[in-house]
Amino acid sequence: MVALFAGILPAATAQASTSHPSVRTPTGGDEEGAGSSNEEGAESSNGWAGGRHRAYVVNQGSNTVSVINTKSSRATGTIPVGTTPFGIALDRRHDRAYVTNHDSNTVSVINTKTNKVTGAVPVGTGPFGIAVDDKRRRAYVANETSGTVSVINTFTKRVIGTVTVGGSPFGIDLDRSRGRAYVTNIASDNVSVINTATNQVTATISVGNAPVGVAVDQNRHRAYVTNQGSNTVSVINTANNTVTSSIPVGSSPFGIALCSWYGRAYVANQGADTVSVIKTANNSVPTSTPVGNAPTGVAVDSHRGRVYVTNLLSDNVSVINAATNRVSATIRVGSNPSGVAIL
Repeated sequence: MVALFAGILPAATAQASTSHPSVRTPTGGDEEGAGSSNEEGAESSNGWAGGRHRAYVVNQGSNTVSVINTKSSRATGTIPVGTTPFGIALDRRHDRAYVTNHDSNTVSVINTKTNKVTGAVPVGTGPFGIAVDDKRRRAYVANETSGTVSVINTFTKRVIGTVTVGGSPFGIDLDRSRGRAYVTNIASDNVSVINTATNQVTATISVGNAPVGVAVDQNRHRAYVTNQGSNTVSVINTANNTVTSSIPVGSSPFGIALCSWYGRAYVANQGADTVSVIKTANNSVPTSTPVGNAPTGVAVDSHRGRVYVTNLLSDNVSVINAATNRVSATIRVGSNPSGVAIL
């Protein structure tokens, strides 16, 4: 397991620990970004950003979600959720956002048209990572304390299945084309592969020390896993579920997100206060970008060429220009921002 700093941040040294961490932060995930059917930069009368030019940032210390207008790069409001929220995933098809609440053992459901919470779904103990399959109307929640993944029917807002995985499951992402969920298990240093048709574990893949974040590239049949204790990213061939490469990155890598447009993976290094930029064609790291204090979550707006990075201990979000790999804006949000997703 990973030792904690300030009760929130896993230590930059990422030393093994036998203590059970009470608080961690969520991962990044797939490439984010979507076009808008409304006028760009418009805001509704209630102050929310119009159209789909929005970023949702989970503030674990404030028990809120900040809404950012990505056109103007400013926060336009906050949404109260459960206690110690962490991860977030979007269902763009049905205009919903799902937020894991670690200390409430629930998932808050947000209507992204109104930015109001419409319900809370009880799940396992200590939920962190979450991923959504909008076509099948399923959400998958990694429950770190329970050692399980809860499967939610997003239409009925009920848990319809529970899958036992490895030790302290944390991050989760989907390969929708193959019907698989990839779950990082911090305590057992491996990744569980779930068949989403049967909700059964079909493979267990050994990776580095203390795997946290995971992002799946369906087109290239790869999954990328951040190993916080090894300062590496494991590359998994999802066709045969074997590790094909290990990429050195910065200290205490955490969240990860992909951008197919640029052929990049972006890794938030909590201990180095940087984002490593990986060229996925050859698994090289040509550069890293300095950001705020303890970068944690990552999301990509490929349409605008922007990367959004939550800085856990700076209480802000760094916006990176993907063309130059430089920070173009810094946006103040709530306390201890962690998960982030782009609408």
